[in-house]
Amino acid sequence: MLSGKLVAQPSMPVLYSTIDSLGFYRITIEYSKNTFTGLLILKKNNDSTLRLILNAEIGPKLLDMDITPLGYKTNYVFKKLNKKKILKTFYEDFGALAGILMKDKTCVIDYSQLATSFVYDLGKQKKIVYSSDKTTDKITAGRAEERKCVKTIFYYFYNLVTSEICSMKLEHQQFRMVITLNKINL
Repeated sequence: MLSGKLVAQPSMPVLYSTIDSLGFYRITIEYSKNTFTGLLILKKNNDSTLRLILNAEIGPKLLDMDITPLGYKTNYVFKKLNKKKILKTFYEDFGALAGILMKDKTCVIDYSQLATSFVYDLGKQKKIVYSSDKTTDKITAGRAEERKCVKTIFYYFYNLVTSEICSMKLEHQQFRMVITLNKINL
């Protein structure tokens, strides 16, 4: 196992267009016995800020938040979503998925036969582990851990022709919630 601060971060999946810094996804959230679908818009404001806008399928905005390595700021939140646990879950999920939470963090690299793992210590007994495929060097999965317990597992799926992200899946391990994102190409 090698450790140390990386000069360059591992190549995180690009969740938005390199032209206009926007990413559009059809989102499905399965929570307990309920299913919600809608549109998720991700906008990269700069290297350390991601804006997340969640709209219901029929149109109204449900959530608008800015995610940075230091925390989140809600610009708008639908009344029923305005709970600290829900907002923190969105912050941690999408901050980890986009790599925002790891900005300027120390990384431990573990090389195995099948994959390379990048382990980021976030402090307060929290860490995020990304795994990349040895043949493509693309990050294919990750997990968020707290106190040595896995909280969330996430997967990245790539288009075989373009090598771009086509979908992602987040599975919460401590409560029943699965979030699926399918990229919308405009």
